[in-house]
Amino acid sequence: MKFSWKLINNFINLTNISIDKLTEYLTLSGIETEEVKYVKTIKDNILDLSLTTNRREIYSALNLAEEISIVLNIPLKILPIYFFEKTTNKQTIKNNHNHVTYVSISKLHNMNIQQNKSKWLNDYLAIHNIKNNDIISNIQKYIEIKWGVKFNIIDENQLININKILNTNINLSDTDLINLKSNNNKANFLVFISNQNMNKMLINNYKNYYWNSYIDTKKLISTVTGCIHGKSYKQYKIEQISYKYIEINKKEIDTILGKTKNQELKYLPKDNIISVLKQLTLFKTYNKFLQRFTVNIPENRRHDLQRKIDIIEEIGRIKGFYNFFDKIPVYTQRQGHISHLSIKVKKIRKILRHLGFNEVINTSLVDNQYKHHINIIQLHNPIIKEQHELRNNIIQTLIKNCQHHIKQNNKNLQIFEIGKIFQKQNEHIYIENITLGGLIHNTQFIRNNWSEIPKYANFFHIKGIIKTILEELNANIILDKIYTNQNTQFINNIKTIIHPTKRIGIYDKYNQELLGIIGEIHPLYSQELYLKKYKIYMFEINIEKLNNTIQMNNHLSYLSKQYSNYPSVTRDISIKITKNIEIKQIKKLLSKKYNPLIETVKISNEYFNHQNRYKAITISITYRSENRTLNKYDIQTIDEHINYILSRFESKT
Repeated sequence: MKFSWKLINNFINLTNISIDKLTEYLTLSGIETEEVKYVKTIKDNILDLSLTTNRREIYSALNLAEEISIVLNIPLKILPIYFFEKTTNKQTIKNNHNHVTYVSISKLHNMNIQQNKSKWLNDYLAIHNIKNNDIISNIQKYIEIKWGVKFNIIDENQLININKILNTNINLSDTDLINLKSNNNKANFLVFISNQNMNKMLINNYKNYYWNSYIDTKKLISTVTGCIHGKSYKQYKIEQISYKYIEINKKEIDTILGKTKNQELKYLPKDNIISVLKQLTLFKTYNKFLQRFTVNIPENRRHDLQRKIDIIEEIGRIKGFYNFFDKIPVYTQRQGHISHLSIKVKKIRKILRHLGFNEVINTSLVDNQYKHHINIIQLHNPIIKEQHELRNNIIQTLIKNCQHHIKQNNKNLQIFEIGKIFQKQNEHIYIENITLGGLIHNTQFIRNNWSEIPKYANFFHIKGIIKTILEELNANIILDKIYTNQNTQFINNIKTIIHPTKRIGIYDKYNQELLGIIGEIHPLYSQELYLKKYKIYMFEINIEKLNNTIQMNNHLSYLSKQYSNYPSVTRDISIKITKNIEIKQIKKLLSKKYNPLIETVKISNEYFNHQNRYKAITISITYRSENRTLNKYDIQTIDEHINYILSRFESKT
């Protein structure tokens, strides 16, 4: 959008600021200057500004002067006018915060267009790509570009229907119509209405701007048309303003804008923020106890200042974004921390996945069908009937998963879930625990060789899986039977689901506390799943209690060294030994104590002769040096070492 440098200077004094400096300030405030061009025909500099859609309130020279006044903190200027105080209606403007709309109707006599006096107007409008032969229309465009207001010229016949024609609300009484009408029905009327979108909070004496724009329009019309102004009618309407307020905490401003580049001031001080808000005509109050700003949004900015972030952006724009650090601060001392329990949960997931299990996730809101005690937590206002309680075990949700898969004809199922269970200890204490639950229903779990038919998993298979998990975790636990007289909360939660006799407990090795249970599904629920031939095996473990039994390997020390870059030599030997000789005796003879070039020793084969009652083993020995390539003398030493070993056992190679 294009703006005249001369018109801008009519409203604000910019004699001490160059155009280049002004465009720099405008660019930093978010208004980019595309071009500054001097036009000889009107002897004026034209600023071509790029305005975003959220700054639609800037559409005239006066609006731009308002913005420059805010950015540079320079007051606007206007000639004061006092002789228009008396109006036809006798209302008195007492509250400056009310919304005031001014209306003026002036009679025009003997309008005669004089083309020679409107050449400068045509030249100026040509800069804005406005080419119109209608002089009145050109004057309307010029006043709108300069003042941001619109006026209309109507004839006497249209005066009666003025509200319908202009889509406005002007209260003209019969007396007013008689006083305005002329005798020859040839008069025209200038209808002038104040700008609704002007920032009246910024312009302290807004009526002076209205009357100045009104006088400027009348002078321009008189100059171009040579008309004479007759009787005039004036009124103003007072309306109550509906204010819009936004509250912002200082901490929110500090968090978003960040620290200032001035080392003495870590964040923008409170007084500076208040000063900027007053400069923006947004400040209302500040609560020093809550450190909260209350800002009032003016009418002309309500379309783009709607959120807290919009106000904070305005503060940064006026203060200058270059005054704040634009890099995210690095906090080297604030490192994250992962609990030991989370690490163990991740490890359990990894182990089970390697063992062929699939993880499932179920909701904690269930209908506890497998219950018999009163320590169940119920919801007071459940959304649906099927989710009106908190689960007290994991197994019941896994059974529902299994039931769904069986309906889909999927008989190979190995699933686990790690989630929370809940139980009520008394009326005021509720307990939640992280628990591991698993279920196996696999008709093709294992087979001894490829020629045999796969077999179904049994109780010992799931017991082996649990032992593998516990060994990998280095947990100090024992597996023992569950006695009938045990009546712990853990057993009570799942005693109606697990088979009463085909089950085994997982205990803490030191305090004999029950941590988990392994078992077969209760026959009652096997019938519900229509499983007569195959069994379902399940387990459930309290992970939090299991974590307390895990021994940390902090006492272990590790030694690492680099691989050798030199080639190796491998020798295979066969040794005949009696059945009483142990393999570790042979490995001891082949240790580095006797030959430092030995890298590895592997037993690759074993044969037992029942008739002669001896056994033969084949050993692969790898020799390598860490700092050189083996030569013929090394090979000779290796052969001598092998012969020594063979001679000890009276064997042949």
